[in-house]
Amino acid sequence: MRRPPSAPLAAIEALPDLGSDALALAQFCLTQRADVIPAGSGFLPENWLLEAAPGGVLARLVRGRRTQPWLPCEPQGLSELREQIASRLVQNGIAAGPANIVTTYGASQAFDLLARILLAPGDAVLVEDPGYFVLFEQLRAHHVRLIPVPRHADGPDLEALEAACRAHRPRAFFMQTLVHNPTGSSADPAHCHRILSLAEQFGFALVEDDVYGDLYAGSAVRLAQIDALRHVIYVGSYTKLIGPALRVGFIAADAALIAQLVQRKVLSVLSGSTLLECYVSEVLDSGRYKRHVEQTRARLARLRRDTRAALASAGIEFEPAPGEGIFLWGRVPESAPVAELVRRARDHSILLARGSLFSAAQGCGQWLRFNVAHSNSPPLVQFLRESLRAA
Repeated sequence: MRRPPSAPLAAIEALPDLGSDALALAQFCLTQRADVIPAGSGFLPENWLLEAAPGGVLARLVRGRRTQPWLPCEPQGLSELREQIASRLVQNGIAAGPANIVTTYGASQAFDLLARILLAPGDAVLVEDPGYFVLFEQLRAHHVRLIPVPRHADGPDLEALEAACRAHRPRAFFMQTLVHNPTGSSADPAHCHRILSLAEQFGFALVEDDVYGDLYAGSAVRLAQIDALRHVIYVGSYTKLIGPALRVGFIAADAALIAQLVQRKVLSVLSGSTLLECYVSEVLDSGRYKRHVEQTRARLARLRRDTRAALASAGIEFEPAPGEGIFLWGRVPESAPVAELVRRARDHSILLARGSLFSAAQGCGQWLRFNVAHSNSPPLVQFLRESLRAA
């Protein structure tokens, strides 16, 4: 596969400060540049993603499927794909059928649709801190009040969560149960049960973001598994593990909410992409996705150990809990000015993601998010070692 041409250097230099502008970081991550070390990126390497689907799959789709991939998709999503998603959810202990699912253009559209239906300007919305920076910007665009809840290795801080519920009477809580971005942590079952109890007590919706959940090793406990989609709205996506260009995600929820989401989806984009949804359906049906996830999980686990050790040797500090998945959450010593470090890294063609972008409270100023697959790089480690030694 040929890579798209790199963006002109002038276009990269014209972006705002990557240490303080979340949208600039997102734009940079989406820019194809072979000469940049994408240590702060959210994407897996291209050659990893190519393993998810056999060559020529798109040509076969156009020639051989009953569904014509160039025609509009069913408003709720391709029936075959929704059946496959429902089957996978049931395997994970989540009681959902095809009628409980609507497909979306990735998880980002799912969050936007949910915000349009669930939230009104001025509503209090709970978010994890640290958490997903793009979600924060999406919610701010709806003029809601973000209430940060500290995230720990075993899940959200339960005392802080209950205090926020009493003080703000939130409308919703957006959280990642498994393989959290950016920390790699997963909430334990006790936290899940307590969070569901608080949702019932205070009457707020729980939006469970599970885009990285397939990377969790072992027996997983999800909020939607315990709750059976009463208070929980479950969001998944195939974009992160099959390919960023394949904008296919989904929402699983009760039938009444799904009906509202379908209407809002039609008003927003009219239709999903039959071609993309057929592609994902083909990957799932072939069994390649399951093998790809297993291989990716094992590869990340090996890289995680090596990358963590390499970054630690350069002066980056980590919490004892190792975490899982794509990201490492590392702390820079207090003596090092992180904003300057991020700026200098950019001048050296290294993308670093500053922790403050992942904090709705503008905390985490001494932290950085590292992509495991891109951060065991000698030039990156040398840059960090020299920069932190000089601080």
